Formats: sequence, structure tokens, C-alpha cells
Amino acid sequence: MIGEPGSELVGVLTQPAEAARTKDVGVVIVVGGPQTRVGSHRQFVLMARALARAGYACLRFDYTGMGDSPGPRPDFERAGLDIRRACDAMVAAVPVCRKLALWGLCDGASAALFYAPDDKRVAAVIAANPWARSDATRSAALVSGHYGSRLRSADFWKKLFAGKVDVLAAVREALGHLLQSRGRHDPASEAGQPEDLPARLAGVIATWGGRLRLQLSGRDLTAAEFEIAMDRCGLPRDRTEGGLRINDADHTFSDPLHWEAAIADARDALARL
Repeated sequence: MIGEPGSELVGVLTQPAEAARTKDVGVVIVVGGPQTRVGSHRQFVLMARALARAGYACLRFDYTGMGDSPGPRPDFERAGLDIRRACDAMVAAVPVCRKLALWGLCDGASAALFYAPDDKRVAAVIAANPWARSDATRSAALVSGHYGSRLRSADFWKKLFAGKVDVLAAVREALGHLLQSRGRHDPASEAGQPEDLPARLAGVIATWGGRLRLQLSGRDLTAAEFEIAMDRCGLPRDRTEGGLRINDADHTFSDPLHWEAAIADARDALARL
């Protein structure tokens, strides 16, 4: 249990079998989306155990309002308090940990990035398919990915010539996304809105002094949106290049081989801290 009774977070701490082998870097897994500490296809369990075998204590936990943790679920941009409580719990339980690394998926990765500058203990963030969605980036990713793959699909052309595709509707949809991707939308719709998510995320990545390791999937709209967003925000390439890219991987690295590669990459990144 993390925190006071009634508002505690439920977490699982996995430690190396031999305490003497515990390294001075602790890992806190920040879950993404409506997930619990177990993760899709038990991915967080597998990662925690693998990292513990390599000597890294690893804490995975349920956000407030998720899994077994009580209370209303916070927006991922307001998850900093939960992340801090988890980091405090890790350091208290494993005093040898002088540095922390946050591993996050999707909006968990973005939450970790927003939190990291406020905690000097955090030396690195390993961000898997970070969430940086805006209307424009979503449309741009669809235009470059979804529609391109459809035009290359033999099945699409068979349906088209068989009259099973509403051509006018498809064209209207594609043109709509194309215009949206270029920012041609009603500016009044954004009047009074705060600075958009991609720009704020790019600002954090550009100015934070810690280490960032990206893990991106080639078959994931979220990853494509992130890359488009960071490029449009003018983020220096040296902050986003050099990470892991698995072209055939989906959003959650559901193929066991892809997940093993992500774990191995995380382990290598931790070894350099």
C-alpha cells in the first residue's frame, strides 16, 4: 500500500532475489490509459520481473481510481501527485536507490515526462509511444498512414471496383483529414484554449535535463502522431532520435518478441545511468 488508509494506492514492488545485487536505480512503471498495474497481456508484470532479474527494483501501481486504488481517476496531466507518491514509496522501500527511472506507455509516458522536471531523483524517462494527440496530428497520421495503406491494399481496390466503397464519402473524409492535418480549421474552435498538448510536451522534452529513451511502434497511430507533433513543434532531432523502433509492433507490443525487445532496450538504457 502506498499512502494513507482510505486514499492509498495499491502497488507491487518487485526486487532482485539477492538484495546485494540491487542497483542504485529504481524503476517506477507509469501505466497508460485505462490500465492497471498488470498491464495489457501482463506486460508490466513481465517487465518488472525481467528488470528485477537484472538487478533493478521495480514498482508498478494503480492510479487513483484505477484497479484496486480508490478515488476518482485523475486526468493523465494531473497524475503527478500519484507518481510522486509512488516514487517516495520506492525510495523508502529500497534505500539503495539514489536515482529513479520512469517507464511509461501512451499517456503514462506523457505523464512521466510532465512529472520528471519536478523531481530531481528522476534521472531518465523511457517513453513508449507517448500520447501527443491534437486534431491536426491525428489527421496527419491518418493521411500518411491509414489512407496510404488503403491505397496500397489489393482488397481496397477489389471492393472499389465491386462498388462496395462509397467513393464520395471516402473522398470527403480523406480531404477533411488532409485539410485538418494542415491546420485548416476554424480558429474560433481553439479560442480561449490553453497551449496545445504537443507544444507543451515538446517544451518539456527540449528543456528537461534528464535522459529520454523513446520506444516507438511502427504499426501505431499514437506513435505516428507523436513523431509528427514533435517535428511540427521544431523539437531538435537529437532529443528524439536514437531510440528503439520496432516497425511491426502495435501500440502495446503485444507480440512477445516485440515486448522482449522493449524490455531489453529498457535494460540497456538503465545500464547507462
